Amino acid sequence: MDIATKLKDKRKQLGFTQEEISNQLHVSRQTISNWETGKSVPDIYNLIALSDLYTLTLDELIKEDIKMVANIKRESKEKKYLKVTMLISVVGLITFGLSFLMSASHLTDFLRGFSVGMWIISVLIFIIIKMNAILKDINNS
Repeated sequence: MDIATKLKDKRKQLGFTQEEISNQLHVSRQTISNWETGKSVPDIYNLIALSDLYTLTLDELIKEDIKMVANIKRESKEKKYLKVTMLISVVGLITFGLSFLMSASHLTDFLRGFSVGMWIISVLIFIIIKMNAILKDINNS
């Protein structure tokens, strides 16, 4: 049994509505619906909250759902790479700003080129991350 079915069955068994669960977890009712239809999966913090709410262990909740575990790992990697991308973008922006404060033209040109390079790298990383996610979603369908 996959996690979506487990979540829906356990919620109904305990007599909760999607709205009640969403209020307790501070997410939208649509999010609960997406979890229960398999369109998305809860993050680790919501999994812990759901396991407490439904009196299930995390093991019972996710052990059989290998696909979900793979999705959690993929999402974790994506978040890490997006943080790196943001850091590279910020460094590029700061460098670009500093280039306007410098008076030596060769150093200014270097800093501007460096910052543009950083932006290009961050955009490429972002595109690669998103394309990888899209391809994995297509392969899983």
